[in-house]
Amino acid sequence: MIERFLASVCMVLAIVTLVVLPASAQFGGMPDKPFGSFEHPPAPDYSDTASWAALPDRDDAADVAPAGAAIPEAQAIAQADVFYLHPTTYRGAENWNQDIAMANVNEWTDISVVARQASAFNGCCRIYAPYYRQATIGAMAATDDSGSRAYDFAYGDVVQAWKHYVENWNDGRPFMIVSHSQGTFHALRLLEKEIDGTPIAENMIAAYVVGIGVSEGFFGRGLKTITRCVGATDTGCAISWITYGMDGAPGSTVERTQASYRARHGTSEGQKLACWNPVSASAEEKWFDDEAGHGALSGVAAPTPLPALTTGPGAECRDGVLYTEIPTDDAFELMVLGGENLHMHDFDLFYGSIRANAVARTEAFFLK
Repeated sequence: MIERFLASVCMVLAIVTLVVLPASAQFGGMPDKPFGSFEHPPAPDYSDTASWAALPDRDDAADVAPAGAAIPEAQAIAQADVFYLHPTTYRGAENWNQDIAMANVNEWTDISVVARQASAFNGCCRIYAPYYRQATIGAMAATDDSGSRAYDFAYGDVVQAWKHYVENWNDGRPFMIVSHSQGTFHALRLLEKEIDGTPIAENMIAAYVVGIGVSEGFFGRGLKTITRCVGATDTGCAISWITYGMDGAPGSTVERTQASYRARHGTSEGQKLACWNPVSASAEEKWFDDEAGHGALSGVAAPTPLPALTTGPGAECRDGVLYTEIPTDDAFELMVLGGENLHMHDFDLFYGSIRANAVARTEAFFLK
């Protein structure tokens, strides 16, 4: 059963998970031999700070904040943590999994997603972001079991990084899980296998598992105690969304997500995706403008300070999918995929709203 589920998830990833790279570098090919033919890259040593993209007691890409941000970077005084799992940033074909000694890949991870996704949480929380032997972009299109084996292999590192964090740094502190795309595939497994129903789950503020659809029925079938976030300050729950333009066509993505759900749980009951709207900070299915003015993160990934937030788009949850206006402002350089898929921009279009909600949800946790 789990093998069939993993195969279905890899099919979903092939549709919705494209590497966060410049348009000229979308796909780097696929390894020319099966997974088992390659020597594995060396395992990360998570006691070595070089195995982490972000740690709260050093200067790194997670420390940035948009120019003039209303919510400043506050890791030095934060009372909660974030464990962040990045999306696919490795497009090499020399192996099915990245060697985390590859400085060029790590640098791109830092400036493309640690700075533009994980940093949204540095106003409330200390950021811990491991490098891991991520599956290459080519794993999405594997025609044998090499893709699912590569994802399994990457997940092994995620578990080790999580255990190191818990044993050495958590010290009973409240925490969030934050992830995107391939990172969300691993985060969902981590939630189910290592957190749900365990004592540490009592300290989980929320999980922002973004960029891969999560069916409503997963709450109760996969996750037994972690619930679905519905409101802005719910805690002990999980949040998910996939983003499309207002005229987007998410049908194939939704169907493949639902197929993976049916393959695993043997039913279509509860297969609708559990959409959460970052603009309204709710699961309500209606249109919301960004009236609070939290703003979007414009520009493109670069080793420079983040720009000031600009006017954010409105959005609505409809049939389990988040639909939003596609900004036409010259400040944005969006990579819009087929069918108006805004997978590349699940975070930056709503950066200010995510940042504000993370603070509000953390404050609510401490008031429980």
